[in-house]
Amino acid sequence: MATEINRNFASAVGADGLPVYAPAYIMVNGRLKLHPTAVDYAANGYKPVTDSMPSQPAPHGYHYEPSGWEDSDGAIRRGYTLVADPPPPPRRWSRLSIKTALAQAGMLAAARQYLSAVEIATGYTAWEALTDCDYIEEGYPDATKWNALLDGTASALGKTRAEIDAFLATIPTEGAQ
Repeated sequence: MATEINRNFASAVGADGLPVYAPAYIMVNGRLKLHPTAVDYAANGYKPVTDSMPSQPAPHGYHYEPSGWEDSDGAIRRGYTLVADPPPPPRRWSRLSIKTALAQAGMLAAARQYLSAVEIATGYTAWEALTDCDYIEEGYPDATKWNALLDGTASALGKTRAEIDAFLATIPTEGAQ
């Protein structure tokens, strides 16, 4: 039968880096106490276990992750490490949403003309790919080629790259509500 533990108190941080939790019942004055108090645990060498996030919020682009336990200041405390947020997943647009947005902005014909002149593979134009694909994924097939295609599109449409990026941000992505 497994021993019941009280995760609010521990005696130390074990070799495995985890708290050595107190039993749920302890001996007090030679008798088994079923509902020990904090004073009872302290008298038996147990310390409170605290798991509090750092008081300062993480800076933008970072978050805190648990990083083990330490025995300090009369308590067993959870440590936290500041970690960079992972990059967001690439956006994905349906071809219908892209073509509709281009048409509504009056840019469909110019986009078709430019993309029909750009090959993404020998004999295969970017316009054909846009027509064939299920979706367009940001950064495909790599950042260099993606940026070159968008820079060229911006130039062909008489726009800046920032304007093209802002335009893409207005198009609903797959899974967007």
